[in-house]
Amino acid sequence: MIRPPTVDLEIVLGVAFFAESVFFKDAAAGLVVRQEGGLKAVKPEQYNEKTPLLAAYYSYWSDLPLDGHFQAWIIPHRGMAAWPTNDGCTLLIAGWPFAEFEERRGDIEGNYMSVVDLVPEFAERVRGAKREERFLGMAVPGYFRRPYGPGWALVGDAGYNKDFITAQGISDAFRDAEICVTALDEWLSGARPFDAAMADYQATRDAHVLPMYEFTAELASLEPPPPELASVLAAAAGNQEAMDGFARVNAGVTSPAEYFSEENVGRILAAAERG
Repeated sequence: MIRPPTVDLEIVLGVAFFAESVFFKDAAAGLVVRQEGGLKAVKPEQYNEKTPLLAAYYSYWSDLPLDGHFQAWIIPHRGMAAWPTNDGCTLLIAGWPFAEFEERRGDIEGNYMSVVDLVPEFAERVRGAKREERFLGMAVPGYFRRPYGPGWALVGDAGYNKDFITAQGISDAFRDAEICVTALDEWLSGARPFDAAMADYQATRDAHVLPMYEFTAELASLEPPPPELASVLAAAAGNQEAMDGFARVNAGVTSPAEYFSEENVGRILAAAERG
């Protein structure tokens, strides 16, 4: 357990460590790195903000096998996804626009099942399954934060957050940690000043994640895709290479900027025209 850092004029000076409720000592903190939530003692600049877009609830179900497959349904103003987890259970999440959050929070199970019922064949399987846990809900804002300052650095959700619909949080944290420690190594080795190395970390992170940030927001709106996107997705249907490419976008392997580039879209549309 770590006590909030000691701060003087927004410079992190030290951090206190505990184990099993026993206080050990105050340690000089060369740097405090936070992965989730940020440092409450400092207030980094925040930008590219987005209000919550999607309210969703999930739970775990037994007797709902998916044979190792991930399944998702995007219906106008509603969304649902399911995938296998441990102990033979399946995680099933269903959601609606955040604008409906207040009016629907009074009957979570009823509204959750109303989304499930939009896919009758799957709904029949769900009603024959057993819910093993209580419902858990979430709605998150989007933001970028300046991920460094005197004595501290942020990685993952603490420095950049987007809607959970593309499930990129853990991948983002690992990527940020790698870029961040590279910058810190440059500083600690004396190769570059702290601010210069960390400014490059911020710029690299922002350039890498901004396309996925905007793509995720578009998905989380649960609105029908704009005509341009709809035509590309329609052309990709039945084209295994194009469908695999879109799956890689959703998995965070390929940037939306690359997949929806003029060159790649041209290839997809040309292949559709050839039949």
